[in-house]
This record gives sequence, C-alpha cells and structure tokens, in this order.
Amino acid sequence: MAVLVAGGALSHSPLLNVPPLDFDVQAIEDYKQGARTLGEAVMAGEPDVLIVIAQDHFRTHFYDLMPAITIGTGRVAGWGDWGTRSGELPADAHLARHLHRHLLGACFDIASSYDLTVDHGVTQPIELLGLPDSLPIIPVLINTSAPPLPVPQRCYQLGNAIADALRAYRLPVRVAILGSGGISHAPPAGNVESEDPAQAQAVHDLIHGHSKVLANEAGRQQRLIAAVKARKFKDSVRPEWDRAILDSFVNGQAEQLAKTLDEASIEAQGGGGGQEIRTWLAAAAAYGGVNAREICYYPIESLITGMGVIALGDNEG
Repeated sequence: MAVLVAGGALSHSPLLNVPPLDFDVQAIEDYKQGARTLGEAVMAGEPDVLIVIAQDHFRTHFYDLMPAITIGTGRVAGWGDWGTRSGELPADAHLARHLHRHLLGACFDIASSYDLTVDHGVTQPIELLGLPDSLPIIPVLINTSAPPLPVPQRCYQLGNAIADALRAYRLPVRVAILGSGGISHAPPAGNVESEDPAQAQAVHDLIHGHSKVLANEAGRQQRLIAAVKARKFKDSVRPEWDRAILDSFVNGQAEQLAKTLDEASIEAQGGGGGQEIRTWLAAAAAYGGVNAREICYYPIESLITGMGVIALGDNEG
C-alpha cells in the first residue's frame, strides 16, 4: 500500500524567477522562506515520490485538444520556462499508471500522457520547496487556464479518488502530494471563441500554438514583465478573497468550499488565475479535508498573485 506521508499547497508565480522590482522585496523573501518551511515538512516525511497537482499555461495543452485532467504516465520533462528546470525529470511511471487505471475505474474520464512536458506550474514549486532533483514526480494537470474547467467539487472528488488509489497500490511507497497554483490573480488571457477579426491570430494560436511555444517564450515573458513594471496588475490580488479561501482550508472546510465555488464566482472574486484553487482542493481532499496549517500569506502586487503556503497532514516539519 502507498501511504501519504506529507503534503501541502502553495502559490506560484513565474515572476519569482526574475530580479525583483523595487517594491515587495521583503515580502518575496518571506514567502520564499515559507515555501522552504513546507519543503522541510515534506522531506521530513521521507517521501519516495511526489504527486504534483498543477496546471498547464498554454505550453503543452491547446484547443486542438484540451483535456480537463491529465496524468503523466511515462516520460516527464520540463519546458524550462521562466528559468525553471528543463529536460527530463525523474518520474514514477508504474505508480502513475496505477493511478490512471484506478481513476478510470472510479468514473474519471482522465487523459494520460506517456510523454508530458510541464511548465513552471509543476517545476517552480519543487524548486521553491528545495526538494531534491532526484525525487520522482507524478504530474496531475487540472485544466485551470481556460474552459473546459472541471467544477471545483469534481476536483475535490479527484483528491478522494487519488487517496483511494494509493491505498489500493500493492507496493510500499511513501507519497507526498502538492497542490500548485493560485491564490488570487488575474493574468492576461485570450478567448478562443472571440469573433473579433483583430483577435484572429490570437485565436489561431490558442488552437494551434504547439509549434510556437519556444519561439514565443521570450516575447511572452518580456510582455508580462513590462506590464508588471507599469503596474497594470495593481488590482490583480484580492486579499479578502484569499483570506476566506485560506481560512476554509485551515478550518477543515475544504469540502464545503468546493461545493460553494464555481467558475463564475471565482472569476468575479479571485480573478481568472484564482481558478487554480482547484489544485489545492484536490490535494486537501487526498488528506480527507483535515485542518491545514497556514505557513504564510502575502498579497504581492509585483508577483500579481496572492501568495500563500499551507501544510497538509500531521507533519509539522
């Protein structure tokens, strides 16, 4: 049987990997320390494998075929975007394929990839936590970037099913689980259903962008950095919403939270990037929705994100 030995959830921001602006410098350093604290708790559990529940930001999945949930069941590699790890990453294909089969049996119509490339949503949290490069990972990507978005309650159910699958595994494996994303933020986003002729190229790229990922990466990063320097995202962080979300996890109310959230309410209160809270819900559900321990929270404008860290399970680090 595989056993959960540690877990948590945290925000990510690609802007953590560029030189900080002239504001929020101390908050960024304090957040990084909070992430390292979670990393110490994770490693204290002596995990053999790490399940990372994250998302793709239009680098691997496009609208030629947009899965709601995907598991990496073979080779896993990093895009290397925003200075994160590139190339092949250690993986546990045997356990990943067991998870996929079990989830199919539990009525989750979930995609699998035998050659999955992941971006900073997976790789940055591993680096922030200071986890060893040799720790095998199993990426579970929930689509949170654009419709179709699985409903939050279904994401909570996914975490329950992952826990069931681990209990059914025949080998003794120590597993840590991590939810990556959120909390509030409102990054620029395209609309694949736009009928505006001026958006025709953008719509095309949302559907057929695979061949342009590497070529477009530098410009994509430069545009975001320029927008942040111009403080175009000064209202992206919503501390009141973040506080309510964090309190739900701390008070052991993640399941109730999943039932109350929907795509429209998240967009209105937490911004489009707030949709990533689905990853936290899945990770919390794997632990039965028990009370989480808040490690830190900082509303960081220069990262355009409400940056929080919570620990799950009994491991205090």
